[in-house]
Amino acid sequence: MEFINHKVTEAVCAFRFDPKLNNWDITSFADYYNKIKGLPLGFDKKQEIKPMQFNFQFRNNEPSVNQVLEGETKMVFKNKDENYAILLGNNYISFHTLNHYPGWDVFKNDLIAPSLEKYYSLGLGMGLTSAQMIYINNFDISQNEHLHEYLTFLPNMEQFGEGEELSHMFNSTYRISPNKQLQLKTILNVHEPDHIKKVTLECNCIANNIVNEKDWITLSNDAHDHAKEAFFQISSTHFKDKIK
Repeated sequence: MEFINHKVTEAVCAFRFDPKLNNWDITSFADYYNKIKGLPLGFDKKQEIKPMQFNFQFRNNEPSVNQVLEGETKMVFKNKDENYAILLGNNYISFHTLNHYPGWDVFKNDLIAPSLEKYYSLGLGMGLTSAQMIYINNFDISQNEHLHEYLTFLPNMEQFGEGEELSHMFNSTYRISPNKQLQLKTILNVHEPDHIKKVTLECNCIANNIVNEKDWITLSNDAHDHAKEAFFQISSTHFKDKIK
């Protein structure tokens, strides 16, 4: 069976700003929506996100909700085709491609740049503290293939005898001087009944603005370059040949 269905299912570029330098309040959601709904991509869909936290107590071995706490409200804006999204929060904004990835230049120039310009026009976005780039890759491999054939950091378990690869989970974080943190995650699960192995690979890099002189383009390019390089560094020649 051939290797199938590799794609970047989501790319995320996120920015955080110094709360001491910005006058954020709840009206900023509506103000930003009015700014971006007229953009060429047309962000005319919106949804409020209000996470909840439940604290439990156990009495007589029965759980009961002791306290319910509301998290920070955020808003998601999507375009008509729902292949792009913007997540807005308190001194936080992130840009998402959903189920496709058009490439970094298109992502940056067609989505991030015009949408950030609208954000800045509200008087927000002072004191950029970090840029983050996340690539989430999904691909399937067949039952008779092994994940170490695709990702170089995994051991070849076949050396211990013939067997079947059932699941895998890996999470590792690295500090890269002087200002970056890189995180790699991989998950493999076997999909019954055809035994196709479904793999998720996430390459995530945060570039911190430690000198307070870098603009969003410089900082996001830095995060993007290292997240992309991480993918190619851990991908085997076998994997790279299949996705050319």
